[in-house]
Amino acid sequence: MEAGHSSADYLAYWSIATAVSTLVMFVVGPLVGSLSDRKGWRRPIFMGTVVTGVLLCVALGLPKWWVTFLVIYILVKIAYNASLVVSDGMLNDITTPERMDEVSSRAYAMGYIGSCIPFIACLVLVVFSDMMDPEGYVMSFQTAVMLGLIITAGWWLMMSLPLFRDYRQICYNTIEGKGVWGRLSTFLDTLKEMSKIPAMMTFLISFFFYIDGVYTVMELSTSYGEALGLGSVGLLGALLVSQIVAFPSTLFMSRMSNRYGAHRVIYVCIAGYMGIAAFSLVLDSIVQFFILAICVGLFQGAIQALSRAYFARMVPKDKTGEFFGIMDVFGKGATIVGTVSVAAATMFSGEIRCVGLILLAMFTIGLLFFARSTRVKVYDADHTV
Repeated sequence: MEAGHSSADYLAYWSIATAVSTLVMFVVGPLVGSLSDRKGWRRPIFMGTVVTGVLLCVALGLPKWWVTFLVIYILVKIAYNASLVVSDGMLNDITTPERMDEVSSRAYAMGYIGSCIPFIACLVLVVFSDMMDPEGYVMSFQTAVMLGLIITAGWWLMMSLPLFRDYRQICYNTIEGKGVWGRLSTFLDTLKEMSKIPAMMTFLISFFFYIDGVYTVMELSTSYGEALGLGSVGLLGALLVSQIVAFPSTLFMSRMSNRYGAHRVIYVCIAGYMGIAAFSLVLDSIVQFFILAICVGLFQGAIQALSRAYFARMVPKDKTGEFFGIMDVFGKGATIVGTVSVAAATMFSGEIRCVGLILLAMFTIGLLFFARSTRVKVYDADHTV
């Protein structure tokens, strides 16, 4: 970020960029999800979004002006989130309803532990760039960032190659003849269909609020720490710890969901995030930030994995992409509420810690709606949720 901006401005501009990418996903998410439901379309759409995101990720290291950087960041977020809509829709193609909690959780767990490899490589580069020799800096910080982005993009592409090669679409929509805009118009029809399933709608409202807190924590954690004056290396180390903790925790939570039910584990995760939000109100040291990172790692993988599996069991198998596109709207719409609220609060008050109060309110509302959703029985052709 350019010199001359306050820590509150820094956090606010980052929040605005995240909110803009989310607004675009209101259109892109349902469209991509609906198109991916067509026979034979899911894999090429996934490949297109991943390759686009990889190229834009590398391009993040090129801008000299902070506004240009944020524009590219917005485009990267759009490509990344579009790829997630498509990959979420693959869940019904690769497993049975009975194993969805396990498969979804294992995928998130492996993603978290796998991400540690490029993360550590990038962290080493950042630390190396700060080392001094008699001649001066061994490596400039800008060079370290560029190399880190290349490593991240390369890892993203490499880990996507097995899906490029082996994924086969089994569930698809047989309705043909609709163009792109015709597919987009099915958004309202799908909403009407979803409104006939009270538990699904109540869950999505709950998801809207509690995932707002989860995504806002993920999106703004580093900028929040920077705004509090915590060092870059320490922040990256804390985030690495969070990823490592998420691996066994997500697998453990999956076992607990098999024993006690996914909805009970989601309750625990929401309550855990409420505690995290409250703790952020007194955060003022790198030690406390590490503690916060560990707590986030305990719940972030589980709440995402189990929410995805919980929803996947409700959706028609021939419309998984379309329904996950709608779920993405609820999830990303929540992110707008969180990030815009953070941006407005920090810009007008100049107080960074108000973020914790905003998050606490969102998790509380989400918990209340989730409690309501679990009291409504849902039955479809395959099973009861």
